Amino acid sequence: MADYLDSSAVGYQKSARRLMLIAALAFSVLLLRLAHLQFIEGRQLKGVSVHNFARRVDLPANRGSIYDRKGRLLAVSRPSFDLYITPAQVKDIDVLLEGLGQVIELDALDILKLKEKVLQRQGNWRYKGLLVARDIGRKHVALAEDLRSRVAGISIQVRYQREYPMGEIGAHLLGYLGRPRPDELGEGSPYRNDSMLGRFGLEKKLEETLRGEDGFERYVVNARGARKRGGWAERALEGLDNYRPPQRGHDVVLTIDADLQRILANALEGFESGAAVVLEPDTGAVLGIISKPSFDPNEWSGRLSFASKQAIDDNPYNPMLDKSVHSYFPGSIYKPMTALAALEEGVLDPELPIESPGSYEFGNRIFHCHKRSGHGAVDLNAAMAASADVYFYKLGEQLGIDTLARYARRFGFGQRTALGINGESAGIVPTKAHHDKNTRGGFQYGLALSTAIGQGDVRTTPLQMAMAYAALANGGVLYSPRVIDHIRTEDQREISRTQPIQIGTLEARPDHLAAIKRALERAVNDPKRATGHHAAIPYGVIAGKTGTAQVRKIVRGMMRQSVNRFQDRDHAWFAAFAPYDNPKLVVIIFLEHGGSGGKDAAPIARRVFEAYHQQIEPIFQTEARLGR
Repeated sequence: MADYLDSSAVGYQKSARRLMLIAALAFSVLLLRLAHLQFIEGRQLKGVSVHNFARRVDLPANRGSIYDRKGRLLAVSRPSFDLYITPAQVKDIDVLLEGLGQVIELDALDILKLKEKVLQRQGNWRYKGLLVARDIGRKHVALAEDLRSRVAGISIQVRYQREYPMGEIGAHLLGYLGRPRPDELGEGSPYRNDSMLGRFGLEKKLEETLRGEDGFERYVVNARGARKRGGWAERALEGLDNYRPPQRGHDVVLTIDADLQRILANALEGFESGAAVVLEPDTGAVLGIISKPSFDPNEWSGRLSFASKQAIDDNPYNPMLDKSVHSYFPGSIYKPMTALAALEEGVLDPELPIESPGSYEFGNRIFHCHKRSGHGAVDLNAAMAASADVYFYKLGEQLGIDTLARYARRFGFGQRTALGINGESAGIVPTKAHHDKNTRGGFQYGLALSTAIGQGDVRTTPLQMAMAYAALANGGVLYSPRVIDHIRTEDQREISRTQPIQIGTLEARPDHLAAIKRALERAVNDPKRATGHHAAIPYGVIAGKTGTAQVRKIVRGMMRQSVNRFQDRDHAWFAAFAPYDNPKLVVIIFLEHGGSGGKDAAPIARRVFEAYHQQIEPIFQTEARLGR
C-alpha cells in the first residue's frame, strides 16, 4: 500500500512539474509577445489605431493676388466650400440623403445616383470623402453644418477658387490654373491631387511666388465621426505633428493698367484676331498687352465645361495662342530698321532723292512696289511716308542680308524677351546661313531685298516690335520689357521691386536716329504721301509706320483684301510713338490677316492714343477733348 502511494505521489509531482513548465513557457511566450507588441510593433500599431479615429485635413494656402499698377485686382482667390460624404461614417443613408435634399437641390435621380455611389465604396475607399457639391454658397454652408450636428457622414472642406475680375480681357498675360499632372506629384512635391497650380501666363511664370505653402491639421473623431477635443483626444495624438498653418503666397503688382487693357480690347472690337502692346519707351514698362480672340480664365481655372472646351478647340482664330508674343511677317514697319542700317553703314544720304518706280528688276526676278505706278524720286522722309518699296529694295541690295541681320539683332529681333510666357517666339532674323540651311536652293542675293521690307523669312512678335520702336523713340536704348512692378506680402511689405533693365543700345549716331524719327513723323503727318494719315490727330503729333505684310502671293488690286479665305489675307500692322517731341507711349497694333496697315491698323492706334490721353493720363499739350 505504501509503495502504491509513493508511486502515485511521484506521478502527481511529475505531472505538476510538467504543467508548471508548460504554464511557464506559455506565460513566457505571452510576455515576449507583449514585449514585442509594446516595444517593437507598438509605434506601428499605435499608428493603425490612431488612423481609426484620427483625421488629417489639408489646409490649402491662399494664393497671392495680382494687381494692376493702381492697385486694382486682376486675379484673386476667394474661399470656396465643398460638400462631402464619408461613406464609412454614414449610419443611415436614407436619413442623410433626405437631409441633403434640404441643403442643396437634389431631385429623385440625383439622390438615387448618390446613394449608389455611397454604397459602392468598399474597403479603405469608404474612408475617402465623396464630393457631393462644389462651391456651395454660405447659406448652404450654414444648412449643411446644422445637418452635420444631427446626422453623421457629411463634412465641409474649404479650398480657394481663383477669380479674374476682368474676365477675357488680358487673359493671356494673367493665365489660368489647373490640376497637377502625375509627374508633378509624389514625395517632395508641394502639390496634392486637388491642388491648383499655374498653367499659363504669369500664373505659371510666377507659380513659386504666388502659390504659398499648404498646411494641415490632425484631430480626433468619435465613432459617429464627430470631432472631439480635450481628454483622451489630446492624449491620443501625443507625439504627433498635429498642426501646421498654411502660408499665404505673395502678392504681385504689375505695370499693367486695367483701364488701358479695356481700351485695347475695345479698340480691337470688330477684328477676329490680333494683338496690341503699349509700353513706356523710357523704362520698358508694359502698360497694356492683349491677344485676340481671348478665353475666360475663370472657366479654365477648374470650371471648364466640355462645351466651352469644344468651342475653344473649334475656333479657327486660335484663342489659346498668345499673338502678342508669337512671330509674324512684320512688313513695312521693319523699314526703319533697314533705313537706320543704311545710314550707319554710309550707303544712304537721307536728303538725297532716289528713284523709286513701281518695280525693280534684280537678277531674273522683278520686285514690285505696292504702288504699281511708283513714287518717283524720293528722299528718306518721302520714302518712309509713302512706304516706297523700291527705295528700300535698293538699300537692301547695297547692305546685304548679313548686315541687315546684324542691325536687326541690335533691335532685339531674333531672341526671346524676358517676359518669357506662353511659348514666346524668338522670331527669325534671316542670314545667308539661315537660307543655306532652310531655303530650297540655298541663299540667293535677291533674298536681301525681301528682307529689307520685312518680308521673306523675317518674323517678329508684336512685343519685340514695341521694344524696337521704344529704342527709336528714346534715343537708342533697348530696354527689357517689364510687367512686374513689385512683389509684396499680404500686409503690403515690399519684398522686391523690378527696375528698368537696359539690355543693349542701337549703337547709332544721334543724328541718324533723329532722321529716322523725322521720317516716321512724316509717315503719319505728310499731307500728300503719308500712308499712316488715319492715325493723325489734330491736337498732337504721332510718329509711326504702317505695315501690310503679304502672307500669300495674290495679284494686287482693288479686291486684294477681299479674298474669301481669312488665312490668305494680309497682316495689318501699325507701330507708333507719341508725342513726337517727347515720347510717352509706344503703341503696336497687329491684326492677323486683318487687311491694310493704313486703313485698318492705323485708326486703331489713333483711338488708343486718344483714349489714353483723355481717360488715363494727358500726354499731349492740349485742352482738346474727343470729338469723334
